[in-house]
Amino acid sequence: MRCVLWTGGKALYFPDFKTKKSSRRWYQHDIDVIIYSEMFRKMQRKSQLLSIHDPVSRSRLIHTFEVVRIAKEISEKLNLNSELTEAIALAHDFGNVAYGKTADQFLQKQSKEFHHEEASALMLKVCSSRPIPDKYRVLANKAIAEDPTTVHTIEISEFPYFLEVYRYKKGIYYICVSPEIIDGVVKHGTKQIAFTLEGQVVNYADNIAYLIQDISDFEAAGIFNRDTKERYERSLEDLEHKDSNKSYPVSGIVGKTTSIRTATLIERFVHYNLEQLKADKNKKVYSKILKEKIPVLEIEPVTKEAIDCCWEFKKEFYNNELIHISNIASEAKMDQMWSILQRDSLFVEKNGTYKNFDRMLASPIFMSFRKKKGITEDLEWDNWKKAYFIAHLTCDEIDLIIKSFLERDYVFDLSLPVM
Repeated sequence: MRCVLWTGGKALYFPDFKTKKSSRRWYQHDIDVIIYSEMFRKMQRKSQLLSIHDPVSRSRLIHTFEVVRIAKEISEKLNLNSELTEAIALAHDFGNVAYGKTADQFLQKQSKEFHHEEASALMLKVCSSRPIPDKYRVLANKAIAEDPTTVHTIEISEFPYFLEVYRYKKGIYYICVSPEIIDGVVKHGTKQIAFTLEGQVVNYADNIAYLIQDISDFEAAGIFNRDTKERYERSLEDLEHKDSNKSYPVSGIVGKTTSIRTATLIERFVHYNLEQLKADKNKKVYSKILKEKIPVLEIEPVTKEAIDCCWEFKKEFYNNELIHISNIASEAKMDQMWSILQRDSLFVEKNGTYKNFDRMLASPIFMSFRKKKGITEDLEWDNWKKAYFIAHLTCDEIDLIIKSFLERDYVFDLSLPVM
């Protein structure tokens, strides 16, 4: 069990500062913080693949549940901590944008510093900020006094890691989710290697869920027809002679059902890494969280070739007329939203929710992020803030803002996590 909160074969329990007793394991607490947060509920109204929000294609929330299921199965078969895996998977897409991939690409064009993985981690920090218990207020005050504009760390006996604390308005807050969860969230979907094996598992699970789900959504939308599937299957035939796994052959990646495709990718990943770990052949990286070198989980070469082939083949589907129309609609909505958020916009001046949100971005969490990213230009920071605001919104909220703006109605509430 390679994780911070698992020592000597025993799980650690999250401290109850009032009763000083707790029967809840640490990661169970983290899971509750995530699933009871506002950002978690918002994912049900963000589309995953198509830029239109309809009952057929998946939402971000459904995608998240599927990633959780895949990641937990892999984690259990590799004898890892499934609760840590679940927590990372549940929060990994907090910062993804409504209206599909096109909207995400639009925001990245407008703000080169915006990445949904970092946005997800920041949203998680905001959602998990809690007032610090009175008994630690003096210690936190002492640390914060050095520089009230940034996040500081303190060491206390009840926590196995350094606690992040900061001052906002008149209160002192601490971030109550484990750092390995934030690490897994911010590194998923990137080339960075998570500092826990559970984080690495979530990254793989996200990739295969994305691949399999898109194919399923293409089928539901009538894009992935029989002729297309036959060409898709033939594209993997050249890999069969390289395949040594007879129990779960590579052809299963294009199996008849989503279940077969998913099981094939899970079992091939688990089988390969169990053999690699047993023979101690995995590459090693130093984990700043675990304070030791940990193995890097890998995809076997044949499976990687098959996945790359599927991704290349999937690009053809994005040229479909339905996808093209929905992407145009998505980009038009993003363009309207970007115009509405200009500095001289009446929405920016008059909407109370946006004003509170903008004030929150001057808090130490975001000032520390800006300093770490090296965003020195105010224009680039303004662009990042606009992209970050849009990433919070559901499809319904974007439509509401655009409709209200056109009707010159600027005073209405939005459901945003504001400290």
